[in-house]
Amino acid sequence: MIRLARSNDLLRVRGGTGWICSKSISSTAASKSDALPLCVRRSMQFATLSSLKYSPLGHDGEFARHPIWSTLANTSIQRRFIHHHEDTPSSKVCPDVKTALQLSGLKSGDTVAVGGFGNGGIPETLLHALSSQDGGPSNLTVVSLTAGVDSFGLGRLFEAGKVKRMISSYVGENKNFECMFFTGELEVELVPQGTIAARLRAAGNGMPAIFTPAGAGTMYANGGIPLKYAPDGSVAISTEPRPTQVFDGREYIMEYALQPDVSFVKAYKADTRGNLIFRGTSANANPDCAVAG
Repeated sequence: MIRLARSNDLLRVRGGTGWICSKSISSTAASKSDALPLCVRRSMQFATLSSLKYSPLGHDGEFARHPIWSTLANTSIQRRFIHHHEDTPSSKVCPDVKTALQLSGLKSGDTVAVGGFGNGGIPETLLHALSSQDGGPSNLTVVSLTAGVDSFGLGRLFEAGKVKRMISSYVGENKNFECMFFTGELEVELVPQGTIAARLRAAGNGMPAIFTPAGAGTMYANGGIPLKYAPDGSVAISTEPRPTQVFDGREYIMEYALQPDVSFVKAYKADTRGNLIFRGTSANANPDCAVAG
């Protein structure tokens, strides 16, 4: 996991291991909530390696290895973990967003899961940094509940030509996105919002697929929805029929898990070991993206 000071975005990477440049926090200063350093008191940015999934389930400052990220409502307990083990090699603090993206291993053709909804709870620092990279990763598949708006967040990625395919559920507030889709510059796979969340969670739980009644018996299940248009306006690529199964007399669609190579996530608070607190709008799709990466 890699954490950036003064940002509350989080970047999570599937597979691999690695070390990052850490910044230590004085145990004396960290013991007082009013003296916490900026990287704790303010927002923070992370890139986490899936091989280091920790959840603060132990006692007296111990960390128990656990496959699922957890959120603690008791902030007084969480504070105790914020400054524990700050000086150990496992601290994953990263000095800046450029370093975080480099250590993530993100490359062209990867799938990126992005938390947030609209402009709420989105990891805009990471998105803007990625969009501004000349010659950086491109032809990305992006998984997000929405397509954002023009010239901000995800909108910057589209304008930079970094995205090949978008998997989303609501794309109605980005004019440039619409233009790119209907002129054949972008592939768009529309998926029910709850299905996206469930497919991300399935990936995090090690499940290859799920069954859901959402969309059963419709064009979504039968196929034929345009994925990509040709420049002349004709349909270049359409969706294929989805596998279905009947359980107790009701038809379900089989949906494959969404396993991203990298997840961009925004959290309210986190410590150097990767334990997160989500609050307000950051608690929408961010936990699902975090556990999937």
